[in-house]
Amino acid sequence: MKTITSVAVAALLLGLAACNQGSTAKTDEDVASAAGAVNLVEKPRLSADIEALPRLSGDSPAIVRINAEFDRLDAAATASATECAEMAGDGPGGGWSRTITRPMTGPAYVTLRESLDVYCGGAYPSTSQTAITYDLSTGDRANWVALLPGLTLVQDQPEEGMPADYVYNVRSARLEALYERKMNAEATDAEWRDQCKDVWKPQPDAELGQGFRIWADAEHGGVAIDADYAHAVQACGGAVYLTADEMREAGAPAVLIDALAAARAAGNWAPKEDAEPAA
Repeated sequence: MKTITSVAVAALLLGLAACNQGSTAKTDEDVASAAGAVNLVEKPRLSADIEALPRLSGDSPAIVRINAEFDRLDAAATASATECAEMAGDGPGGGWSRTITRPMTGPAYVTLRESLDVYCGGAYPSTSQTAITYDLSTGDRANWVALLPGLTLVQDQPEEGMPADYVYNVRSARLEALYERKMNAEATDAEWRDQCKDVWKPQPDAELGQGFRIWADAEHGGVAIDADYAHAVQACGGAVYLTADEMREAGAPAVLIDALAAARAAGNWAPKEDAEPAA
């Protein structure tokens, strides 16, 4: 097996930053236990087309909890691929592939992102990307409603028949306005911006508003936000990133802001554009 180790400087940077901050939602002991370098152990592929989730090295209750969820997610991926092939039968389709990237590998938080390409028959294949951030002090998924209280987020309610580990979107009028502002400001292609500006605009007649997905992203040193648009306008989507000041304005705890800064400084994400291919 192959082990990926985040450099230990992340722990030092987080520790120094924590010394200069006031109280946070976590105790000093929680932060200390979560601030060490994160070891991810690569697992064999589930099939030629399905990449397995890595596992976290260690036996703390939080790590055991996260790895147990990864076991469930891998089992669900295998079951979904089998069901897809059965649905396609002898017709076109039957393709189900998954790749995994690592937007943040500590300290304090770990984010893994799953990219799916699925075609089980019918008119069109589908693609999706889902990122999940885990709190290394508890083993829980990051609760963005609580971590960003200034955005007044509301999480979608569980639906009957959905997988137990499904990632539900969050919504709020403030989040819609923030996303529209940042997309307009960061769009470098004038034609694309003109085509998508009405998609980005909040829809006041919508009952709950647009759904979004959020994760911690070390490469950009901030919280990432992406709209979960319908297939017809999916091309207008794209991630935007909150700066440290924007995270503070949204009420984010110091431990999250400091962890993202430390992770960016330490290069705690993969893959990197200049990374050497795996042997």
